[in-house]
Amino acid sequence: ILLLEERMAMALTKRRLLQSSAMAVLLWASATNSSIRAAALADTVARTKPSIVLIGTYRATDSPRFRLLGTGFVVGEGTRVVTNAHVAGRADALEQDAQALVVQVPASNGIWSMQKVRVLEKNERHDLALLQMDGAAAPALKVTASSGVREGDDLAFTGFPIGGLLGFSPVTHRATVSSITTMALPSPTSQRLSARAIRSLRDAKIEIFQLDATAYPGNSGGPLFDPVSGEVLGVINMVLVKSTREFVLTKLSGIAYAIPSRYVLEMLERHP
Repeated sequence: ILLLEERMAMALTKRRLLQSSAMAVLLWASATNSSIRAAALADTVARTKPSIVLIGTYRATDSPRFRLLGTGFVVGEGTRVVTNAHVAGRADALEQDAQALVVQVPASNGIWSMQKVRVLEKNERHDLALLQMDGAAAPALKVTASSGVREGDDLAFTGFPIGGLLGFSPVTHRATVSSITTMALPSPTSQRLSARAIRSLRDAKIEIFQLDATAYPGNSGGPLFDPVSGEVLGVINMVLVKSTREFVLTKLSGIAYAIPSRYVLEMLERHP
């Protein structure tokens, strides 16, 4: 009996040692994977930053001359920019001269190169706009189909949060896809909230990504991308605020939304 008890005790000790070793291996593997993912994101950020642009208006008599409206990113052959329709639409409200809409493209040593742009398409239903730059081409991001995105996926997005308060330096945030759902995007102006418009909104729901990330108004139009490949999977378009717009910096919900890239690809196909 004593021998049997000793064997059972030895077996139990061995099992515990094996479990401890397995747990240590899992923890090591998890830490290693986290380090690999962090390094991959760092490399991806370095690759994508040259393609992230400032979108705003310019007038020589204004102070400041350049007024930031939002974020955009270069696509295609390097002369087209994707952003939100509501970002490009702000220029209409601020300036009568359509040529006042410009983009600032990263150059070197923190210098920005300003280029005039014209609007090729403004799709308010999907809150997307496609702009054509008049100047030299810039590095472009690859837009890929968003059909493979799943709830729980870890992604990242880059933009210019809180406008120019933090300086014109692109900022990257991690984001988990909390939900893939459908919703009707609100009308940019209250004047359009007629009974007919409300009925149209009910019938015009689109797919949208809900993210557990804090985005700010300046992030609008920025790319949501795979942290390893850098491929664009969506476009940041709004953040849920707990209170009024005046409390956007202090009453953020930690929930942001992005338009899936499938709608970006459809727009690009209309402008080959």
